[in-house]
Amino acid sequence: MAKSLQERPVIFTDDGWIMYHDPPLTPEIIRDKVVKSFEGTPASLWWAVGGREVYHYETQVGEILGEGHELSELPDELRTRVGNTRHLMETDGGPLTVLSSLCREAGLELFPRVRMNEHYSKDPSAVDAGRFRREHPELLIGRPGEEIPEGTIDWDIRTGLDFAHQEVRDYIFAITTELFERFDVDGVEMDFNRHPTFFRREESYQNRYLMTDLVKRVKERMKQVSAEKGREIELAVRVPPTIADSTRIGLDVVEWMDEGLVDIVVAGKGSIPFEMPIREFVEAAEGTGIPVYGCIEGLKPIIDENPIRALAARMWRAGAGVYLYNYFTLPAEWKRRMLHQIADPKTLARLDKRYEIDHADRIQYGGHGGSFQNSVPAAQLPVVLDNTFNGQGPILRMDIADDVEAASADGSLGRCVLGILLDDFTPLDELDIRLNGEAVPWSSGRTAYLPWPDVGMAGFPLMAGKRSIQFDLDCPPLRQGENEVEVRFSSYGDRGYGDRYSAFSGRRSTKPAVLIGVEITITYRKD
Repeated sequence: MAKSLQERPVIFTDDGWIMYHDPPLTPEIIRDKVVKSFEGTPASLWWAVGGREVYHYETQVGEILGEGHELSELPDELRTRVGNTRHLMETDGGPLTVLSSLCREAGLELFPRVRMNEHYSKDPSAVDAGRFRREHPELLIGRPGEEIPEGTIDWDIRTGLDFAHQEVRDYIFAITTELFERFDVDGVEMDFNRHPTFFRREESYQNRYLMTDLVKRVKERMKQVSAEKGREIELAVRVPPTIADSTRIGLDVVEWMDEGLVDIVVAGKGSIPFEMPIREFVEAAEGTGIPVYGCIEGLKPIIDENPIRALAARMWRAGAGVYLYNYFTLPAEWKRRMLHQIADPKTLARLDKRYEIDHADRIQYGGHGGSFQNSVPAAQLPVVLDNTFNGQGPILRMDIADDVEAASADGSLGRCVLGILLDDFTPLDELDIRLNGEAVPWSSGRTAYLPWPDVGMAGFPLMAGKRSIQFDLDCPPLRQGENEVEVRFSSYGDRGYGDRYSAFSGRRSTKPAVLIGVEITITYRKD
């Protein structure tokens, strides 16, 4: 039986950044820089062992990074990682031997993470491109000699492994099982979200039974090893942000849970964290004892603490735990403070937060982004504010986890602010904004000329046609749960649509305005 969410509230992933440390890397450095940074926190450490079937640990079945090359032949970035890997293998058994021993001493849970596929654009002859793919082009999604139009999803995924081949499944099985057979770890993650395409797209759904067979095979071996070692080892999987998309690309995660093939399920990669239907995973896991976690990614671009807290509160309210991805570069002080906050729903309840509506620019395009386009549904923004027959504008939905009604009643609620960011919007235009059917007075809005916070759209001055406008909200209409925000034009500056004039830029606008950002910030009284 897997640990409960209360026993393991937060999973913290690490892509192996310590391997880039100035050489020589020693166990003492790993203890001080990695393991001790989690001292006193409620987090579990999940550590990536490499990617593209090239690994920075002492594997006996896979390819070790830099194998067959002299250090002097390698570029600087690879020379550091390869040198550190070799040094630890020569002096202390290897990186994973050292890390697992240090984690055991510190009482820190450790899961190695296996990237099940990668679709990065790489020169096939590069040292870190993977010998397995170079020697077996017939086992890739793009078949040798096949003409694929560049710029398409099929082009982006063409160099990835095709799990329709038994040879591919056997190889990944060997890599995955070695991690819990040879090393003192608490479990292993099969990361199907880095990158989420495993078959030719037209064959993915039909071939889902093959991936189920691989997961079942790994789980059976894990049961055997658990019995031999006298303690339970857990199998975790990370899948796309919806059950439908997971199943469509060949990952039948509901069947995995129903059949007890996995112990932990992680959903998403952080592209649509505010809109990911995490509750559907929790509901699918009911009665299985399998905990579900929702992924929050630090590069998409949830770095500010307010949206992290909002997302964590959203996960907890849905019945899921928190999985942090790409936060491994942040200092120990941040970990010790933030991990405690997001691990406890009661602590989170009266901490400031910012909820957002997800934006399509968080879904990567081009290169390895094709695999994410293949598995991540569209976001609500941006949306063009155009004329409609009935005058109704787009209705956008926001999931608010905070019990703002209770906080308002007990006097702990501070300010609640709705912020909108618009493109090609002139000072003479006016909007009709409604929250849950109640009008938000346009006259109460404040135009902000400062950069829009933390959404990758900073520095939009008014003369560029972009405006940030903020409105104070009452509670109600703001409420816990789903909130509807409707935005529509009430006035086109009295000049008529298609002839809107900006006094700041000296131009007429012939384009409809575009809503490119919506957020609700909730603050609490500190006294």
